[in-house]
Amino acid sequence: MQWPARAALLLALAGPAGLAAQRPAVSPPLARAWSRDTTFGVWLFVRSRVPLADAAARLTAAGVHLRSQSRWLHALSADVPAPLLRGLAGRADLARIQPRGRWRAPPAPRLPGLDPVQAAPAAGDTCAAAGDPTYGPSQMPYRALDLLPLAGAGVNGAGVRIAILDAGFNTLDPMFAGITVTAQHDFVFGDSVVRNDSSDNLSLDPQFHGTATWSLFAADVPGRLVGIARGASYLLAKTEDVRSETRVEEDNYVAALEWADSIGVDIVSSSLGYLAFDNGFTYTPSQLNGDIAVTTVAAESASAHGILVVTAAGNGGPGFRTLVTPGDGKSVVTVGAEDSLGNIAAFSSRGPTADGRFKPDVTAPGVSVCVDAGGGLGRLSGTSFATPITAAAAALIKQLNPGLGPLAIRNALRTSGANAAHPDSTRGWGRPDVSAAATFPAGITPVTPLPPALASVTPLFSWNAGTVPGFAAPVTYRLRAARDSTFGLALVDTTLTDVTQYALARPIKPGAPLFWRVDARASTGVTATTGVVGPIVVPAWARLTALSDSAGASITAVQPTFTWSSPGITVPPGPFTYDVQIFRPAVPFPVYGAGGLSDSSFQIPIPLERNTAYDWVLTIHAGADSTQVHSAGTFLILDPSLPTVTLVYQNFPNPFPAVGRDSTCIWFDVASTAVAELELLDLRGGIVRRFIPGPDFPEVLPAGRYGRGAAGGPSCDPRLMWDGRADDGRFVPAGVYLLKLKSDGTVLLKKIVFLGKRP
Repeated sequence: MQWPARAALLLALAGPAGLAAQRPAVSPPLARAWSRDTTFGVWLFVRSRVPLADAAARLTAAGVHLRSQSRWLHALSADVPAPLLRGLAGRADLARIQPRGRWRAPPAPRLPGLDPVQAAPAAGDTCAAAGDPTYGPSQMPYRALDLLPLAGAGVNGAGVRIAILDAGFNTLDPMFAGITVTAQHDFVFGDSVVRNDSSDNLSLDPQFHGTATWSLFAADVPGRLVGIARGASYLLAKTEDVRSETRVEEDNYVAALEWADSIGVDIVSSSLGYLAFDNGFTYTPSQLNGDIAVTTVAAESASAHGILVVTAAGNGGPGFRTLVTPGDGKSVVTVGAEDSLGNIAAFSSRGPTADGRFKPDVTAPGVSVCVDAGGGLGRLSGTSFATPITAAAAALIKQLNPGLGPLAIRNALRTSGANAAHPDSTRGWGRPDVSAAATFPAGITPVTPLPPALASVTPLFSWNAGTVPGFAAPVTYRLRAARDSTFGLALVDTTLTDVTQYALARPIKPGAPLFWRVDARASTGVTATTGVVGPIVVPAWARLTALSDSAGASITAVQPTFTWSSPGITVPPGPFTYDVQIFRPAVPFPVYGAGGLSDSSFQIPIPLERNTAYDWVLTIHAGADSTQVHSAGTFLILDPSLPTVTLVYQNFPNPFPAVGRDSTCIWFDVASTAVAELELLDLRGGIVRRFIPGPDFPEVLPAGRYGRGAAGGPSCDPRLMWDGRADDGRFVPAGVYLLKLKSDGTVLLKKIVFLGKRP
């Protein structure tokens, strides 16, 4: 069958007519190149509704040579001649067609005063024994990442499974004696031999690079090189083909991740990167957003399956946005390189990602690092070596905290970083303090109390430090609580040992908000903190729930019931007790009072006068402390009878404005139906405001009581409230004014004190 005919067959297999209008997205570089008469390596992303096996069967029948399938990507890796490829662009069961990259290694940068970034065996042994008798020159990363307390406690990655993806591994090297290799697979030649064999180009020594990275995990050369995670078990995946300029194909990387997942793995370490390929395809900086590159999408899928992927940022620095994939992954831990003094390596690739995220995530030693350099130890440089150091450190965290998922471990590394306060896209969160990350992986989490408000005025301060490793015990916690975020005048300042809660015995009075924090220190010296928790509103000790409306209230009962509610309080100093007092406005002495109440309601046993405004005060006691709550407004007991005399009552509040009230209430009684006038005058007798007659009231008023609200409503009629404005709408000056009522030959006056317009 000729290729054009096969392309036609592919179109015929596109599916129902409803799908025919759909076409896959084709990578622009691929579309520009497919006019050439050649075979292309591509990724065929199958639409989610189409079973992957069905699509594979149809494509194979049409003459497409499939290399591999990825269940995570829901995609097929294939070799496709150009005519067939053009036909694939019309298939409705494909979502996207993208070139399959084969990585071309960039030239190793040469750094002033340093050897080039190594990609080949070092000449001679440059890692002589010196310094520490156990670790020798390999102590540097232990010291930089604060690993010595963990190593001294015997933490070595036991129980953790680590997969390493690289170009090969010398599994016969005696440095790895006693190391558990759970599985190994060569994805280049399709066998289970990951060391050099007859199929490899031995002059290039494919196993060199992978052996060097593995040695940072697992080598043992006493006094010279001690791997960080010798207790872990390893899955070794040979994914990189070094027989020519091309390195690893992306489908090998994806297949290796899925293989590791099928066996069971906690951490994947990958000192590989993919950006520019020998087929002309290149990921642009705008495509490094975590969603496009095949290896990145696969690494994100690994994270979704509970696997922490640690990968190299790349050696393309110091330029802006020089990352390689899959280092742009959202859940991936991307590692930059620094020297032994903590200075960022010039070659270390920088971010940010296309969507603005900081990358790398962390940094680790990657300059002149002591490794197995093929035939001996040597000092090599590159993010390739910062990566396994970080992945091995993550294995120690995982050993001590087996329930932590990939994002939690990533966050522990980040938050313990030297640059955590100001992360950037040069070093990310910086060099992690792994002892701190392993001891307090989630930091110190505040539990109670939390914003926005206290539930109890005697709160229980509690926090969670997780399961602290035994070697880090005891842990001391300093708790501080205050009414300001600087803790200048502390309510509590106490130190507790291995105790994560503290009950406050004295109630907190309402007013300024509450702030608190806990600072923890383990016996190893590592620290963590909750940071400042707050502001937290401190509630009033009681909230009045009856006869406390800011607009006032009108009722008919002469023996009203007063009710309130209170927040929680511990015993002692609780329970709360209460005193109730009822006042006439502006009169300092109560008309009635009752004390020592334990309930949250009280009915006054004597009748109150009708047509009189009242307010009330609740005093709340807790042990020797007390506070008061005032009703927000007045209440009025209405008199349903007609008045027997014409009266003007004193306005209230007076003076005004007052707290919570910007207007004053005007009450009066008219004993008989008559022509009436109600006016506000200045002291010279000039009219400031005329209420009656006016738009709200006729000139002839029926007998009755005016200014009160209806039963169950506000205590004041809004038509007879004055806010300090004259008839023209402008505010009058502060001062004394006269309220004048004239009705049926009677003239009555009351003084009103206006304090002026509020600013």
